[in-house]
Amino acid sequence: MKELVILGVGDLGKELIWLVEDINRVRPQYVILGLLDDDAEKHGSQIHGYRVLGTTDLLMGLGDTHDVHAVIAIEDGSIRRRIAEKLAGFEKWETLIHPSAVVSDMSTMGKGCIVFANVTVSVDTSIGNHVLCYLSSTIGNDCEIGDYVSILSKASISEHVRVGRESYLSASSIVFPHKEIGEAVKVGVGAVVSKDAKDGTVISGGIPGLSFFR
Repeated sequence: MKELVILGVGDLGKELIWLVEDINRVRPQYVILGLLDDDAEKHGSQIHGYRVLGTTDLLMGLGDTHDVHAVIAIEDGSIRRRIAEKLAGFEKWETLIHPSAVVSDMSTMGKGCIVFANVTVSVDTSIGNHVLCYLSSTIGNDCEIGDYVSILSKASISEHVRVGRESYLSASSIVFPHKEIGEAVKVGVGAVVSKDAKDGTVISGGIPGLSFFR
């Protein structure tokens, strides 16, 4: 079984414990060594029975004493990028896929990705590194998803779509087919992306008064 460390003690960190335990119920694959977080107030606490060991910098030292794998459980892709770049010498980023997810064998996925329950990834799609696919999100065929993209609950990406790195698609957003979303684009809750979006574009949500999931 692989030894796993989770970076991040927020809501996503808790949910990632749930995901790993669901994987282990089907076939034991992981032993969670603990969690790391840069908030000193959380050090020494326990999250669902797993201890917060210290800062994210400790990952390199753990790698010296354990055959440790890790995943970054932080919703904001720009923060995931900064942590991954800070720990550039670490190579064993683990991709975690929930047993109920349907991911085509004809698609590819990079390192450090998180794929939650009931996610669907269709054929001939390329997913980069450290991508978050949250509950019940869907990605159509022939898509290209860049590094550090966050796809939230029930977001739907149609076929032949390109999404640039660090973009954030909020819950229940929809992207029309053959559209191109640039880097660091923010798509609001329930928003419909019906045309291309340039780098850094903010697309308002479809729910009045609510622009983003969090």
